[in-house]
Amino acid sequence: MTENIGITKEIEETRKKYEQGDNTGAISGISSCIDSAVKNCDKKALSVCLGLKSLYLYGKEPFINVMRELENANFFANTINFQTAKDIINFIYSFIFYKENDINLAKKYYKAIRNFSNIPFDINRLKFDLMESDIISYESNPMIALINIAKTISSKTNIDSLLKTIADETTHALNAERCSVFILDKDTEELWSKVATGIDFEEIRFPMNKGLAGYVAMTGETVNIKDAYSDNRFNKEIDLQTGYHTKNILCMPIRNMQYEIIGVLQVLNKIDTSFSNYDEQLLVTISMNAGIAIENSRLFERQKQMLEEQKMLFASFIDTLVASIDARDKITSGHSTRVKLYAQLICEQMQIEKKEASLIEQAAILHDIGKIGIKDAVLQKEGQLTAEEYAHIQEHAKITYDILSKIYDTKNTEQISLIASTHHEKYNGTGYYKGLAKTDIPLGGRILAVADVFDAITSKRHYRDKMPIKDVISIIIKDSGTHFDPNVTDKFLCISCDKILDVILYQDTEQIVPNDRQILSKYSLNDLYDAFCKSEDDISVKQKDLTNLFKKYYRI
Repeated sequence: MTENIGITKEIEETRKKYEQGDNTGAISGISSCIDSAVKNCDKKALSVCLGLKSLYLYGKEPFINVMRELENANFFANTINFQTAKDIINFIYSFIFYKENDINLAKKYYKAIRNFSNIPFDINRLKFDLMESDIISYESNPMIALINIAKTISSKTNIDSLLKTIADETTHALNAERCSVFILDKDTEELWSKVATGIDFEEIRFPMNKGLAGYVAMTGETVNIKDAYSDNRFNKEIDLQTGYHTKNILCMPIRNMQYEIIGVLQVLNKIDTSFSNYDEQLLVTISMNAGIAIENSRLFERQKQMLEEQKMLFASFIDTLVASIDARDKITSGHSTRVKLYAQLICEQMQIEKKEASLIEQAAILHDIGKIGIKDAVLQKEGQLTAEEYAHIQEHAKITYDILSKIYDTKNTEQISLIASTHHEKYNGTGYYKGLAKTDIPLGGRILAVADVFDAITSKRHYRDKMPIKDVISIIIKDSGTHFDPNVTDKFLCISCDKILDVILYQDTEQIVPNDRQILSKYSLNDLYDAFCKSEDDISVKQKDLTNLFKKYYRI
């Protein structure tokens, strides 16, 4: 080792054992070295020994334990700023990541080694020659750098992430200190950037006719400056903003497929020299890749925006349709929204995947849209319906399907129309309008069946008041397996009382107070029903408090 430490001979013995395949002996020996270093307060020896111990443990201990040891060693070596230990630890990181097939991290730590004479190993004997040649070729062959850039940036869709990747890879490929990627904002005639390697800032934005980047954006020229501060085109204010000192610059426009300038690549401070003509040619190819990637990212962002606008338009369309139903009959106003909220609770309880749950919720809000086609005299009739009237109102399920299926046909809207139109199907096949049974009914339809009936009988109608909650739960339990899917009812009855009351009180000015919510949240509908079924002699104080508290908000 190039720097003298107190127990070099003992450490060398452990290295020999490790290279001979005696990991156990190497670990035992390095542990003794650690004890000696601690005893003698030899921080340099300790930092080296901690790193070597992690190497000897690799393959014998779980990977996470090895990395923990290595991270501790790295922290200590950096704390005392001992270069020999830092080089050894960077080599060990590189070796382990190579063995773990993480070539990018292996390259990163290999490149961080300052002095290879500090490494007490024969790289070839450790079978590290393949990785070394790979790294050397990466350094010396710019085509590999270009391939890496193209591969990396082609996978990015987020503009900020993309610009950072372009800056990082360009800095590496041109062996420079920093790279800034400026994007041209044609609307404001400004250049902006959130990305400059090695600099933390929110955003730089300046007029496109200002500074060197502005000059390149305006003229389309490539500029290679050996001394930045001697060129009047250089914008010194950016250095003032960032605290960085620019020495030399290579600046080039970024063009899209139509050869329009969409931004500027500005590479700063070539290490140990200035930028060559060869660097310019390399940056031309990088900028071409960057231009395509930036345009693709912008296209992706526009598509995302259009999709969000379509979603907003569809949501607005749904709100309008639901409002039209509410306007038909004020006494049932809010029913569709409450059914949606109950459906949400059931989906959560059943742990239904988010995308499917969203379709069920949209179907829930639209499940009664077919009532647009039902006569007011039938829809708003007080008292029992005649057989003819009942047959007429049953038509709303099919009308719902007919309306929703005419929305621009996608797989999602097809699912929504199927779910919404099957909320009156029964598990035993006696429902309408298709007479489906069991799993032939979409899961969403089976969920809406429970949500729809529960809301209907817990709400006031023209011909009756809402039912007592005990009777409501009794109906759900009794009809499980005939009207309702038993799995859905089981999950529904597990929902906590506070969440059920939140839906019931959806349009009410009174809300559950915190202390009451704390109590109600501890009990499900099943618990509530059990409490209601207890006799006066058997009911506990807590069960009595629960029933009284629920009835306080339910108001019956």
